Amino acid sequence: MAMYKHQVRNLKRFCSVHFEWIIFLAGLSAIGLMDPYADNGPSFCLFEIMNVPFCPGEGLAHSVAFIFRGDFNSALEANILGPVTLIVLIGRIIWLFTDRVLNTHSNSEYEKSFPLKGR
Repeated sequence: MAMYKHQVRNLKRFCSVHFEWIIFLAGLSAIGLMDPYADNGPSFCLFEIMNVPFCPGEGLAHSVAFIFRGDFNSALEANILGPVTLIVLIGRIIWLFTDRVLNTHSNSEYEKSFPLKGR
């Protein structure tokens, strides 16, 4: 029973430390695999769900999907903030990965949350 509790504690620690960068990476991968030419997919836009005619994020996923395919003109037509969004998300994934996995940043959130014994 003690081993089970230790495994659960380790799993909770792993999820709390690595959750954000794994979710961002999975989301970008899903967007990269989607067909940007298809218009029949589900919408996750809160503005569209509330029947607001204007959505600032309209076409953002399509824009990022076009960038993954190298079609930069279509990406800018879909949403001009697509390239900026991709740069910010990739930067955040790299920052979190190096902070949480490689521990390269001093005074990292990881060290504050889970101090090592003897420090």
